[in-house]
Amino acid sequence: MPSSNALPAGWSVAGVTGPQMDRSPERLSRVVGGVTFNMAPFPRSLVPSELVGAYTSTTVTDVLARFNGAAAYITGRCAASRPCNAYFSSLGKNVSLSDLLGWSIVFYLWRPVSRAVPMPQPGDRMPVLEAEMLSANFNTSFAQIVIGEFSMVSNIKLAATMVHELAHIAGAPGASNEDAAMAAANPGSDLFKQLIAAEMALKSCLLSRQFDPGALGLLQGAQGWRGRGVA
Repeated sequence: MPSSNALPAGWSVAGVTGPQMDRSPERLSRVVGGVTFNMAPFPRSLVPSELVGAYTSTTVTDVLARFNGAAAYITGRCAASRPCNAYFSSLGKNVSLSDLLGWSIVFYLWRPVSRAVPMPQPGDRMPVLEAEMLSANFNTSFAQIVIGEFSMVSNIKLAATMVHELAHIAGAPGASNEDAAMAAANPGSDLFKQLIAAEMALKSCLLSRQFDPGALGLLQGAQGWRGRGVA
């Protein structure tokens, strides 16, 4: 099992570990698939919510172990890859993945809190809220990223989600829901190529098996970027 210091020194998992683990989350909610999600600290042990339907056979996830496993892959393999760092540096902010290891980044949970519509039936696909980069400040090298429990199903899944969101910090663009829908309908367009840029980081960062061709970046008003899943 990865050691408890696998996360970069400045990275925190709110509620669990890191120099900013006690940082209060912003008051932010999203409604996806009829479920209300609130930004919240992580519990130390994550139990899949009944509000979102079955998506994993795992009964309990050790949050610290999961983040350590994902961080160990990112720091030991992704950030050690020359093609990965070159791709990040090409995204517009001239920031490599290795550079972002030195940032102060806080990870929060998208916590499902209520459902306003019936549970999906077997075979139905509920939109998945996986991650959203809320903010990035280049003056202080600080960012906030919210992670959904769907991304916590494995170390490699979480690592892929984190790399996608970090690519947005490095400059991968996002768009409105309307532009994202237009891009999805025209996968050969320049707009599609722009909005798939964050997900394309996975192909350069030793995570190509996690690549999702439908994971387009969305811009949520002034709040920041939305990444994998609904994006």
